[in-house]
Amino acid sequence: SCWRASARGMAQISVDRSIPKPQGNASDGLDAIGFIQFWGNSPALDLVGDCQASAFGIAAEGVSAGQQYKDEDRQADATFWDREQIDAGEEQEAATQPSPLPEEGPVNILVAGGADIRHVLKTAARRRGGGKGPRLRFFLHEANHEVLARHMLFLQVINNRALPTRERMELFLSLYGNTLVREKDSRYVADIAEELIEMMTDNSNHPLTNVINLESLKFKDRDILQDVFKGWRADVPFDIEALRDQRARGYYRERYDYRKNMMDWDYNTHIKDKAGIVNWFHYKAFCFTGIAFETRLASYNTPNRTLASYTEAKDRTKGTTIQVRGYWGDLINSPYYAFGITTNSIDRPRLFKIGGSQYRHTETDIAEFNMTDFIGQLESGEELHLPAERPEEHVFPYASPLDGLRTENRVEEVTDEPPAQPAPPPARSRRKPKKEWPPLTPAFEDNSIEVVLLTGDLQELLKKPRYRGLFHRGFIGAMAIMPFFEDAGLTRSGEDPFRPAEAQLVRIRKPPRLDAPELLGSKKDQSAFAAAFAEGAEVVAETMKYQAHFEAQQRLAFRHRVAQAGHLFGWRLADERRGVPRMEHDMKERRAQELERHATDFLRFVTGAAAPGSGRGLSSDGPRGSRGAWCP
Repeated sequence: SCWRASARGMAQISVDRSIPKPQGNASDGLDAIGFIQFWGNSPALDLVGDCQASAFGIAAEGVSAGQQYKDEDRQADATFWDREQIDAGEEQEAATQPSPLPEEGPVNILVAGGADIRHVLKTAARRRGGGKGPRLRFFLHEANHEVLARHMLFLQVINNRALPTRERMELFLSLYGNTLVREKDSRYVADIAEELIEMMTDNSNHPLTNVINLESLKFKDRDILQDVFKGWRADVPFDIEALRDQRARGYYRERYDYRKNMMDWDYNTHIKDKAGIVNWFHYKAFCFTGIAFETRLASYNTPNRTLASYTEAKDRTKGTTIQVRGYWGDLINSPYYAFGITTNSIDRPRLFKIGGSQYRHTETDIAEFNMTDFIGQLESGEELHLPAERPEEHVFPYASPLDGLRTENRVEEVTDEPPAQPAPPPARSRRKPKKEWPPLTPAFEDNSIEVVLLTGDLQELLKKPRYRGLFHRGFIGAMAIMPFFEDAGLTRSGEDPFRPAEAQLVRIRKPPRLDAPELLGSKKDQSAFAAAFAEGAEVVAETMKYQAHFEAQQRLAFRHRVAQAGHLFGWRLADERRGVPRMEHDMKERRAQELERHATDFLRFVTGAAAPGSGRGLSSDGPRGSRGAWCP
C-alpha cells in the first residue's frame, strides 16, 4: 500500500534505527495510520498565495509568558536557523518565486492526496474576501472513492444556505472528524445521500452540479461512488465502535489495557512540542473514542457512516482477495491540524494566550473560529475578527473573547416570505419530483470556482495530453506521495541515483542542490509530474511534521526524499535552509527532533526557470524572526 511503500522510500538514508519505541512492544505502528486518510495532517492553505506555505517553527506556541515551554527552549526560530546556516558554512540558494498567475483564463490547481477540502475552502474564502479574482479550477485526486464522496458532501454542507453559519460549522466539524455524530447529523447525511446519488446519474438539479465536474470519472468510478452514497443510508448497519476497537486491539496488542501510556508518549513526543494548543484531554478522548469535536451539549451516539470504507484482504478459508468493509481511518493522528492549530495574525495573540501552564483556548475553539471565518467569507467576503478586548479577559476566571461571537451567531436574520401555495398533484412519471434547493454561497454561485474529481493511477492520468502544462499550482499529500517517487524512479534501486553504493556509508546528507547539482532536471523529460505543471508553477508538498508516529529521523529522511524527487524533475526548492536540514548518520534523536520542530510545515518547489521576485508567491525566507503562519 501507499504508506508502507512510502516508509520504504524513507529508508534510503542511513540513520540509526536501533532506538527503542513503545510501538516495538505492539505492532510496527503503521497500521494505526490506516489504509484510508479521511483528514489531512497539516494546516489549511490558500494555494494561490499563502504565507502559511512558508511557515516554519512551532505552529501553536503560546504568545504570553507561562510555563508551557522552558525559557531555554523558547529560542526564536529565525535565530535557530541563522546559527544552523553558520554551522553549515554553505552558500544558500537565492530566493525563488513562482511566475505570475494568468490574467485571463482559469488558474488550474492540482490537489493530490489532500484527504479533505481544507485547501479548497481556504483558497475560495480568501479569493472572495480579497475581491474579484481569477477563476479557479481545482483538480482533486484521491485514490479512494470514499474520500471523493466526502469531498462532495462537505462542498454541499458549506454551501447549504438553508442552515445558519454556526450550524454549518458544527455539522462540518462533526462529520469531518467524529466517528460518532449527533442523530440529526446522521439524518442529514442520509437525506443528502439520495441527491448525491442523483448527481452520479446526471438527474440532479442541485446547483452544486455547476461546481462539481464529474466528466473525468469513468462509469465504473461513478458506480462505486453511487454504492458509497447508498452506504450512508440510515438503515445500513455500521458498528463503528466495535470496528474501531478491533483496529485498536490489533495495534496495541498486549498493551491494549495500558494504551493510555502510549497515547501519552505520542502526545508528549510528537505533538506537544509542535502544536501544544492541541489539548491532551481532547487528544486522549479522540484516541479512546474517535470523537474529536464536541461543539454542544449533545449526545454523540450515532455512527458516522461517511467513515465507512473498503480495503482488500485475504479470505481466511479460500485465500482469495476480497473487499472488507470497516473503519480503516487513522487511530492516532487527530483531525485537529487542518483548522485547529493556526489562525490569522490579528486574533492570534488573544486566542493563543497561556495562563499559568495551560492555553486558555483549545484546538476545538480555534477550529470553530476558523471555520466560521471561512464560511462567513464565502458569504459576505468579510473576514471575521474577535470583538474589542474587554477587562474581564485579564481578570480571573479570564473571560474568553469567543463568548461574544458565540452569542452573536445564535441570532440569525429571518426574512418574511409569502405563504407557500399548495403544490399541484404530481404528474405520473417514473422520475422523482425535482426538489428546490437554496442557491450556493456567492463565492461559488458565480461560476468562478470549479471542482474536478479525479481518481485512478495519478501517474498515468497526468500523462494524458490534456494535462500537459496545465497546472499553475499544486499540492501533494504526504500519504499519497508514492506516485511522485515512482515517477522520479526513487522506488527502483537500479534507477535511484541517490542510492549509496553497497557498503558505502552516507555520513552527511545535504539538500540535493548541494549533494548532486549535476542531477537537476535529469528526469524532467520522462516525468509525468514535470510535464503537467506550467513553467514557473508552485508545488507544495506536505511533510510528516505533524504525524504522531514516525521518529524525527524518518521525518527528516522523508523531507530529503521529496526534495530529491523534485530535484530530478528540475524543480527548485524555495525553502531549502529550513525545509531540508542536513542529516548526519550518527544524529541523535533529540537533535533530529529539534531540527524537525523548527523546520517548515511544507516543502515549496518552483517548476522550471522561475523569475526571482516576479510572482504572487512569497519570499523563501518568509518573515524574519516570526512564523509565516502568523501572517494575515
